[in-house]
Amino acid sequence: MPKFSREQAHRLLTRAAPLLRLPTSPNRQPEVLRDGSGLRCPAAGRVYPCRGGVLDLLNSELALTVTQKSLDTPFTAWAYDRFRDALARLLNVPDFPVEVALTQQSLQAQAGDTLLDLACGPGNFTIEWAKRVGPDGLVIGLDISAPMLARAAHHVHRWGLDNVLLIRGDAHHLPLADDRLEKINCSGGFHQFPDLSQALREIARVSAPGAVLTASTFAQGPADRRAAIKRWLKRRFDLHFVPLVWLAEQLADIGYHQYRWSLPGGWFGYVSARRTSED
Repeated sequence: MPKFSREQAHRLLTRAAPLLRLPTSPNRQPEVLRDGSGLRCPAAGRVYPCRGGVLDLLNSELALTVTQKSLDTPFTAWAYDRFRDALARLLNVPDFPVEVALTQQSLQAQAGDTLLDLACGPGNFTIEWAKRVGPDGLVIGLDISAPMLARAAHHVHRWGLDNVLLIRGDAHHLPLADDRLEKINCSGGFHQFPDLSQALREIARVSAPGAVLTASTFAQGPADRRAAIKRWLKRRFDLHFVPLVWLAEQLADIGYHQYRWSLPGGWFGYVSARRTSED
């Protein structure tokens, strides 16, 4: 586990605290411990630890799906981190720099931005956004898997970044304040969420008016010629393919419009949308 100084952890938690809400006090800003070791709930007094650059806001007994369990070991997290690009090529997914550029066209991460990287995994996209938002910006990388977050912390430390806070948390109950975030990315996460509709509602709750959402996911397009094999993969391996037309309807229901999607390799889809601005 990478080592982070107490001063570094304290500065990072202090910067992020106005955006964070703990499970035990969802309506109040948490207290930052002076030694940078975590956050304290202002209501219950419970301490949530921050170790190795990862703030843990989850109960260790949280139930995981089969897919989530398969990625929740040190070995599988390492293997995913090491061989993701090779697997992506097998699925005809664009190379990683192309994926980043494709997402950045809509996300437009820039200096000073605060950005949520949801289902951040080993932090490959998190690192890219942190480079773009710079020292005056902040990237919050959230994932349910401790081993994945340990990989992400390793990369954050290797790059010497001090503008990334990694959180072990649940996409269905985001530990974030309402209406605060202007940019949210979720690369490779939608197909893993047990209740995507609930996760989308949470994304909408924490998003500011006019916020941009970008995502990539195993997906199914209209009149998809691979629909039969995708249904078989779902039955056999519980591998979900998010219907892109259904996703448009879900996003419209929670106030997201300007919806765009592409399915360049037939398996992995890329989407973007913008939350309606208030007058």
